Amino acid sequence: MPAPLPARTQHLVLAALLLGAAFALKWWYRTATVDELAWLLRPVAGVVGALGGEEWNWVPGTGALFSGAHILIDRSCSGVNFLVITVATFTFLVLRAAHAGCGRPVLALLAAGGAIVLTVVANSGRILAMLWLQRVGIVLAPSAHEVVGAFFFLASLLLASVALDRLLRRTPPPAPVPCAHPSTP
Repeated sequence: MPAPLPARTQHLVLAALLLGAAFALKWWYRTATVDELAWLLRPVAGVVGALGGEEWNWVPGTGALFSGAHILIDRSCSGVNFLVITVATFTFLVLRAAHAGCGRPVLALLAAGGAIVLTVVANSGRILAMLWLQRVGIVLAPSAHEVVGAFFFLASLLLASVALDRLLRRTPPPAPVPCAHPSTP
C-alpha cells in the first residue's frame, strides 16, 4: 500500500480540485442556456412564487415567467458567479478548520451543497425585494437593480461565511482519527 500523502499536500490537492471544478463551472456557464441553468433557476422561481404569492410558468428557452408581476427570471438571474465565489469561500473555510482531519473532503462537499442552497436563498431574496419594491410603486433603473443584487449577495456571503467560520471553530475537536490505516507487514 502506498504511503499516504502529507496533510498539507492533501489540502492542496482538495483545494486544486475544487478550484478546478469552479473554473469548469464558469467555463460551462459561458455557453449555458437558460434550460441548462434550470437546476438553479427553477428553485428560485419556486421560492419567489411561494413567498411572493405569484404564479409562474417555465418557458423553454426563456426562463421562469411571472406574468402577473411582469418578471422574467432568465439566464442572467442564475447566480452562477455567486455560487462559484461561495463554494470557494466555504471550501477554504473548511480547509483551514484545524480539527476537521480526514473529514475535510466530506465537509468540503457539504459546503458545496450549502453554497447551492445559499445561492437559491440569496437570489430569491433579491428577486423578492425587487418584487416588493415594484408593488409599492418603485421601479429601479438597471444600475440600481444591480446594486440591490450586490447587496443581497454580499450580505448573504458575509453572514454565511461568519456563521460557518464560527461553527467550524466552536465545534469541539473530535478524538484523533488517523487518515490512513497503517499497513500490516
